[in-house]
Amino acid sequence: MEFSKMLKNLRLFNNLNDLEIEEVQNFLSDMKSYKNKSTVFNIGDEINYIGILLSGQVELAIDDAFGNKTILSKLSAPALFAESVLIRGIKEIPLSVVTTTDSQIIFFDYKTFSAKNLSCREKVKDNLIDILAGKNLFMRDKLNLFSLQSTRAKILYFLSNESRKNHSKYFTIDFNITELAQYLNLNRSSLSRELSKLKKEGLIDYDKKTFRIL
Repeated sequence: MEFSKMLKNLRLFNNLNDLEIEEVQNFLSDMKSYKNKSTVFNIGDEINYIGILLSGQVELAIDDAFGNKTILSKLSAPALFAESVLIRGIKEIPLSVVTTTDSQIIFFDYKTFSAKNLSCREKVKDNLIDILAGKNLFMRDKLNLFSLQSTRAKILYFLSNESRKNHSKYFTIDFNITELAQYLNLNRSSLSRELSKLKKEGLIDYDKKTFRIL
């Protein structure tokens, strides 16, 4: 796909005309290719650009001082990352960004762009606000999930949300069992044990990443 057409398909550049897309390209890096399991950002790296995932998938995660990993989310292309950190003026990124498939990424110098009096500036700002609003809803769901006390409650809340997002009781999730435990902030053995109980009770069926609510 021609690069300008690819940009037009991104929510960040929605409703931009050809001339405005040309303006935006002056603030974009060259497209970079990353192999699976490549680190894009480590926790504490200086952050100056918004990441735009053009193809592939990345995992956003945090690690505590004791080596425990919590997966915040997985993003599949097309998607943005690090935009909230940059807009808030945080100089060091508080999470890691690692590819989970071969991926292609470009970086957007939003600070410089937003300081320019360009015809497309307000459109891009409005698109960014819309994207951030959607992510705020996601974070609200994440906080609701963490507030639940039992392993079972967390699993059922997560699966119910996935079913709703997929408009089906049969769906595939992004996580393997280890990653799902890290996402739900659970012990892997406890997660496996509770999933087996739910299956025996006839509430769910599953095979690897594929689930069905019965």
